Amino acid sequence: MGQYDRKAQSQRKHGPILSSSTSKAPARPPPIAKPEWRGSGYMKKAKAKVHLDGPKDAPLPQDQLLPVELQQLMLNIFQNSFAASEDFEELKELLREVNEALLERDLETAFGSEEKREGYALRWSPSRALAYANVMAEFAEQRAEDEWVQRLSDATSQSKTKALCFGGGAAELVAFAGFLRHLRPDAVGKPQGEIDTNEEPTAKASTPILDLQLIDSADWSSVISKLETSATTPPPLSKYASASARAANTALVNPSTLNVTFTKSDIFTLSTAQLQEIIGTEPVLVTLFLTLNDLYNTSIPRTTTFLRKLDTLLPVGSTLLILDTIAATASSPVPDSDETTEYSMQWLVDRVLLGKPIEPAPIGKGKKETEEYEKNLPIVRWEKIVAEEMKVNRLEEKLRYPGSLENVRYQVLGFSRV
Repeated sequence: MGQYDRKAQSQRKHGPILSSSTSKAPARPPPIAKPEWRGSGYMKKAKAKVHLDGPKDAPLPQDQLLPVELQQLMLNIFQNSFAASEDFEELKELLREVNEALLERDLETAFGSEEKREGYALRWSPSRALAYANVMAEFAEQRAEDEWVQRLSDATSQSKTKALCFGGGAAELVAFAGFLRHLRPDAVGKPQGEIDTNEEPTAKASTPILDLQLIDSADWSSVISKLETSATTPPPLSKYASASARAANTALVNPSTLNVTFTKSDIFTLSTAQLQEIIGTEPVLVTLFLTLNDLYNTSIPRTTTFLRKLDTLLPVGSTLLILDTIAATASSPVPDSDETTEYSMQWLVDRVLLGKPIEPAPIGKGKKETEEYEKNLPIVRWEKIVAEEMKVNRLEEKLRYPGSLENVRYQVLGFSRV
């Protein structure tokens, strides 16, 4: 046995010898952090706030149900309707004034002249029209059994479909024309060579497929008229266009399929009788596109009254379709205070149409108390059928337009009258 082997055998197997003063308890792990001082005046640290620029949920992409060729035709309607589209550089100062007025919620200044209304229609309405049309196309696909959708999509139907657009203007007109062309290929206009030269280009049929009524406080009548003419007549062609191109040149929709009416009116001033006359007795589609939250920010009580009128007057089978900005809110002043209370637009709408949650009568109450309780419950006449909080309509790359286009972000709410 060598000296190295002997030394190895003499090593202890269980660690060094402990002295009498050494603790036999297991050693404590080192502290993770220094202990905090909690003496007099100690204040608990506030939790770190989430940074506003941190990652947020991305909106869901809107399905592009309209073919890109149809979307391009819709953009061409705006370009062909106004001479100002030939030089967008000249519009920059005017558009800046319109945008500043809109940011200040000064609608009278923003839409106070024909030039401003046309500039707005050229700059902001095209992107919105594409978004509105895709939303309605998706909605009609999902709600194919609804009466107004069946009437609109059935080529054998002899009855028209009515759509009421509160706050509606240029974007709604072109959106509905594109939506109609998408649902009903037979709504396309005649080829230019087949149009009777003695026939008025915008002649109306006695029973159109779609009766579109636009209502807004600004005077969009001239803008609507120009867009309707462009949508129902073949677009202009170069004088060098071939005979085949001229023969195939058709309008977006036939003038006999679409009836457009514009009414200049403040929504808040419409009486119950006036609304009843506008709505009629058949199921209708009512839209509030980028309008409802503006109404709420003008006056929550007056907007609530307007919605309650719709709640009372709209026939069973009607649809209320709302599209507005993501996370739209409205503020209400607190009485006897400088503070305000903020409400989400969706909560305000639900409160009016869906009422408070219906609960069963309290247990242990008598018949009289139960009947009184049930009598005071709100009458719910609506079913919420769509609640998309974050959507984005991303533009097709092939689309061409002389001005600026943008991806529109929005939320969609849909209610069915039952």
